[in-house]
Amino acid sequence: MDRVGDFHAECFKCTRCRNTLDSARHAHEFEGRIYCDKDYSRMRRRLPTCAGCDGSIHSDETTVYALGQTWHDHHLQCYHCRKPIVQPSNGSSQPGHVEKNGRIYCSADFADLFLPKCRGCNKPVEKEAVSAQDGKLKGKWHTACFGCHTCQRPFPDKSFYVYGDAPYCRRHYHKMNKSLCKTCDEPIEGPCAQTIEVKILRGWRYHPNCFSCSECRTPLTDVYYNFENKAYCEHDIAIIQRTRNVRAERRRTFFGKV
Repeated sequence: MDRVGDFHAECFKCTRCRNTLDSARHAHEFEGRIYCDKDYSRMRRRLPTCAGCDGSIHSDETTVYALGQTWHDHHLQCYHCRKPIVQPSNGSSQPGHVEKNGRIYCSADFADLFLPKCRGCNKPVEKEAVSAQDGKLKGKWHTACFGCHTCQRPFPDKSFYVYGDAPYCRRHYHKMNKSLCKTCDEPIEGPCAQTIEVKILRGWRYHPNCFSCSECRTPLTDVYYNFENKAYCEHDIAIIQRTRNVRAERRRTFFGKV
């Protein structure tokens, strides 16, 4: 028995049953007091057992609960990093660990291993997240990270465009989609006049009312003439061909929607 003090022979008694202890081998120290064999066993059974070391957790030690068991706080380790898990000391009711599939993880490793990663910063998304309700955009973003893929500006009205599985503001979506009007440089949403160049080189698209002769601004319909990457009406291209002694290509316009 560990030495806990000196006793008169008649005072060397079990703290609980008060029976005299005849020798040191029949006495056991427990939390600074001495007990007989029977009461020592009873006292030990009253204390929780640490699942980490199988030892008793005394009243002056911190008890942590995890996986339905009790632990010394310094014996509760993360399954992944094997480091002791530091419990919050600010009065928080939230534990410092997370349980998953019968294993214990520190908060940092749990977030890194199991939480979705923000597509903006690639860090775990722990609380509020942004995602597309219609499923056209995969993944999640932190609220502060969700913005146009090109200019990074946020979407104040919560509306955005999707191109190549990435979110875009209105202008940069139409720039990627080649649906900015060649005349006014504004997005085309709806009826569109499309020239053949969109398939081979320039990507010419217009609002129907913007598709006009580069010289006289007369609206063009299904036929136009291409000269030096500009569209002309029949009247003005005839003047250009005659005065410059050149020939222009006669082409047709396709009307549709974007």
